[in-house]
Amino acid sequence: MRERSGPRSLTVAALTVLLLAAPASARTITLTAEDCDQIAVICAKAPRLSWAVTQNAAGTFDTIPQLQMFGHLQQAVLIRFPVEQIPRNQRVTKAELTLQVTHVDQKARLRVRRLQAEWGAGVCHQYRMAHPQRLEWSQPGAQGSPADRAAKDTAVLEIGAVGEYTLDVTEDVELWYTGATANRGWIMNMENAYALYLPSPYCPPSGSGKQWKLRITFEPQ
Repeated sequence: MRERSGPRSLTVAALTVLLLAAPASARTITLTAEDCDQIAVICAKAPRLSWAVTQNAAGTFDTIPQLQMFGHLQQAVLIRFPVEQIPRNQRVTKAELTLQVTHVDQKARLRVRRLQAEWGAGVCHQYRMAHPQRLEWSQPGAQGSPADRAAKDTAVLEIGAVGEYTLDVTEDVELWYTGATANRGWIMNMENAYALYLPSPYCPPSGSGKQWKLRITFEPQ
């Protein structure tokens, strides 16, 4: 004997069809500086150093859990996040870079741009790499545009107080993910202020790199 379908069974069938037809939901991943495969802090006053994070004395720099950027030192942070960790055949819908400011004098401006030139081992203010061969930036400190860095800012962050700041970097991450341009990471330069402090992007004992966050949301194409 065949049972007749009732309202309940019809409702369940309809919901199943809708669920199967609906697109997969968006996903979000968070990368931190601890995931990065390339980081450097370069400095005009120490043109051959790759890690000029904190100046203890004239010409003497140290690695501690704090990045101390001073205007007269002309420092720049170079950092590359591995956006290749996003699964294939996705569409990037949102990407945000979050930084934690722990000290600022006056009002600082932080400029963020995509790096265009390949850089690597031995990178410093003078050279974009020292191994396997020495190659200079088109302008010292990766300031040449567009050879060293993109012609326009990805973001300009006005910093007037201690706290967390978030930048929209969706366009850059999408360009890197699709392969429209090579992922060389970002360069960050500080302007206008005497001093700007952030957690060091690389200091495993303190875990300060976890405070540099790139949050990416994506969905199937």
